[in-house]
Amino acid sequence: MSEAFNVAKGSSPTRPLLNSDFPNSHSRKQQKTRLILIISALAFFGTTCVYLSNHLPTIVLQKSSVDANDFWNDHPTAKVVSPGISFESFERGLAQCQHTINVKQEQIRADANKTRIRHRNPRAAPNAPNVLIRNGHVWLKDHYLENGEIYLNEGLIAGIGRNLKVPKDTRVLDAGGRVVTPGIIDMHSHLAVDSLNGLTASDDTNEMTNPTTPYVRVIDALSPTDPGIKIVASGGITTTLILPGSGNLMGGEAAVIKLRPTETLSNEDMLIGAGVSEEDEEFVWRYMKMACGENPKSYYGGELNRMPMTRLGENYLFRRQFEEAQKLMRRQDDWCDAATRVSKTFPVNKPINEDKITRLAEHYPEDLHLESLVALLRKQVNLNVHCYLPQDLEAMVRHSLEFDFEIAAFHHALSAWQVPEIIKRAKTNITVATFGDMWGYKAEAWNQNVHAPKILDKAGIPVAFKSDHPVTNSRDVIHEAQKAHHYGFNEHKALASLTTVPANSLRLSHRIGSIEVGKDADIVIWERHPLRLGARPKHVFIDGEEMDFKKSWTKTITEQAVEEKDEELLTIEKERHYLPSFPQNTMHLEDHGLDNPHVLHEVCSDKVETFVMRNISQIYMNASYTLRTSDYDGRGLYMIVEDNEIACIGFECDRDHFDWPRSSPVFEMGGAVIIPGIVSTGVPLGLIEIQAEKTTQDGYAKNDVSDPELYKKIVRAFDGLKLNGLHLQKAFKAGVTSAISQPMVDSELLAGISVAFRTGVENTIMDAEDALIEEEAALNFVIQHSGAMTVSKQIATIRNLLISNIKSDPLDNIFSRAARGLIPVIVQVDDKDEIASLLLIKQKIASEYGYDIKLVILGGSESHLVAEHLARLDVPVILMPARCFPTTWQSRYCLTGPPVTPYTNLDILLKHHVRVALGSTDVDNGDARNLIWEAGWNLAHNHDLTPQEAVGLVTWNVADIFGLKDSHGLGVLKIGGKADFVAYNSHPFEFGTRVLMVYGGGHPGPTCFPKQS
Repeated sequence: MSEAFNVAKGSSPTRPLLNSDFPNSHSRKQQKTRLILIISALAFFGTTCVYLSNHLPTIVLQKSSVDANDFWNDHPTAKVVSPGISFESFERGLAQCQHTINVKQEQIRADANKTRIRHRNPRAAPNAPNVLIRNGHVWLKDHYLENGEIYLNEGLIAGIGRNLKVPKDTRVLDAGGRVVTPGIIDMHSHLAVDSLNGLTASDDTNEMTNPTTPYVRVIDALSPTDPGIKIVASGGITTTLILPGSGNLMGGEAAVIKLRPTETLSNEDMLIGAGVSEEDEEFVWRYMKMACGENPKSYYGGELNRMPMTRLGENYLFRRQFEEAQKLMRRQDDWCDAATRVSKTFPVNKPINEDKITRLAEHYPEDLHLESLVALLRKQVNLNVHCYLPQDLEAMVRHSLEFDFEIAAFHHALSAWQVPEIIKRAKTNITVATFGDMWGYKAEAWNQNVHAPKILDKAGIPVAFKSDHPVTNSRDVIHEAQKAHHYGFNEHKALASLTTVPANSLRLSHRIGSIEVGKDADIVIWERHPLRLGARPKHVFIDGEEMDFKKSWTKTITEQAVEEKDEELLTIEKERHYLPSFPQNTMHLEDHGLDNPHVLHEVCSDKVETFVMRNISQIYMNASYTLRTSDYDGRGLYMIVEDNEIACIGFECDRDHFDWPRSSPVFEMGGAVIIPGIVSTGVPLGLIEIQAEKTTQDGYAKNDVSDPELYKKIVRAFDGLKLNGLHLQKAFKAGVTSAISQPMVDSELLAGISVAFRTGVENTIMDAEDALIEEEAALNFVIQHSGAMTVSKQIATIRNLLISNIKSDPLDNIFSRAARGLIPVIVQVDDKDEIASLLLIKQKIASEYGYDIKLVILGGSESHLVAEHLARLDVPVILMPARCFPTTWQSRYCLTGPPVTPYTNLDILLKHHVRVALGSTDVDNGDARNLIWEAGWNLAHNHDLTPQEAVGLVTWNVADIFGLKDSHGLGVLKIGGKADFVAYNSHPFEFGTRVLMVYGGGHPGPTCFPKQS
């Protein structure tokens, strides 16, 4: 710049402007135009050369030799071969091209042969006898075959009907009128890659080193020794899709396995495609998992501060990976086209002289990072995508259209019901694999709708249910279909959601998912109808072999022997396939000439505190007293409420025996069943709304257990209570009228002081007179296994906090009150030895100080192993979760129940007369509204358990354990007591029963016909 400037300054100022040394303006324009054209042409030519060199295979015309004299004058006879791949590499690449063609042809043939009757099961169980299942109530997609028979032969269903002719050596199995279905298919599980017992070493779910890892494979991590395999199979699950986790956008390749144990302990032998050969004319699909939304961006953006931080970044990364795969696929196709043309120039029927043939300069394009995505674009991969929200669902549909791939299923998809038309924009009919009613654990799960299956089905979208094991227990995945059926999903479609629908989605309907001749002999015979509460299998067949849940499946030294149960379940044959119709009885208002109001919505309001209820069939009062019409010659029962209190209850509350209040509503209850309001405990209801969102929570308690003045500063749940949240609203509508909530902790031992309160309060704690039941309900500890303190130190700390404060003034010191037995001490713990250590503390204080600590075990997965000691010391147990599942090391000895173990933890505890209640896990899954079903679950197999005792597990037992039954009348119904109850139109332990009314819970007036959303 300075040099040019100096030259200009040195020019003669008197030089003529039009001197011949200066070009005139016209010539300057011509020169500039020519220069621009030349530069543009050169740039275009160069760019084109670079592009073609990178995207087209190079064909080199081979010369026999090149004279090298011009290069090496001292070697006049030297020759060089022009660059190019070897003939061996060429043939290998050509084989790859042919493989792509063959795979496509296999797909076409397999699709064309789907209607044929298969002649063999490639993975038939060796040495399995032929079986004739007789006297079954056989489900055949949309109807039942009464007294049906199924013949199983060499791993296939060989016959269906009645009076089948079979060989004499056939084993005959009497189904006893039970329902027979195809094996259950769980199309979303992490079984065998996130093995039970919760050890870090056995968690291979997410390869979270990169947000896009389509190149990793589940098959490389599948553990055939996962103890969960037997437990899951015991629920009738015979086939499952094992997926990588949802931490990455592209999680990797999945695998479909059968849950029949293999002698080889080979995970390849578990694959549904194991043993498939050319004679089967079957296409073996590959499977892949992707995920969008919260999970990937929360980890990579939120934890690692890298892309993707937003959905913008997520979808860029999706598109970039698809683009790279698309480029590779096109390069492969271009190579194959060129190679095919070159191969046609080779001599036929005579040796090929490699020195004289045309060579390709490049190998067949391959990239292991992109291989599975290229297979997806070639439609060889069944894609399953974790997506919740409308924008995520739409983005994935958009990507599928842009890059021309197919989505088999959207998983979870709790907002899919909002946008069925968007889902239908895809080229294929995408299945929605979802939960029955799990919700609320993160923002994406906030808009779950219990009616979603009906909405999606009406829109023509197939609906499947799945577990997400071990997030929920795959063994009980049938419960998802049960809940959907409860909310009105058709009976046959509910069963199809775990059989035919997932089979279709996985492109395996020619083998599994229905009872048809020629399909795999995967059969479940249910102890009771699979859509009834507590249903479990009686027999499970996989590939023609009946599963034996009493023997070892894993060849591991720790697999537990199973105790044989002497007695057989006593069920009447006709009840084995009985599925009750949904009760249609309801409640309505009556006019009894007492100026009774007659408009329902006016009396179901906050102004009504006095009313009459008549024609009630059962009233569960307390642990020792249940009123039934059958006990009073069929006369209907009454309950009269005056000023929020029960004024009369029983059959002598008619107008001949009791003066009914005037100008008050009279509800004709249509044979309703009434129980006390349900009590939730075990979770911090009212302290947290969305588990994954800190701003919706009270936060984690930090109590310094070394502080001598801790008793003055201890965290109290009461101070952080937030009322009328969505979790509380849904629980209240289901009859949960009160809750006992403890402060939340992360890795701390001491949670703090729990609070007991009414769940129906519409505003704040100050806006309802009875909102607060007990400001200090219990002192709460949680034994941790990942915190700074050792377990032994935690036990010692609990002992020290109690004993060191035992002589302090109990009016001022919470630890003194706890040590003296004036307030319950709740310890969340599962391990049997840790429970025993706590029991020793109770014994020590009783023997040395004379006080009886009100110790309560919360969790209690292994509490059955110390049941005698719990009973002797009168230490109650709140089981949480209600159905034990060994997801952690500390719960590995829990009893999962029939058919794996003859009893459950609950059965053993009740047998030893331990006081028991059930806790909620609502924070994880929004299930507080389902507590009544948890209470009735064991009624299906434990015939010593009565419905009255089952009701008590979530009502008076809870109140009694916390000392609130006598002091506050919680959990019971009695004359003069607070009216706090829930009324059902039939028995609450049957699906389809509706809540007619919820009263109490701090909510003004009766809540009539509450609806779940």
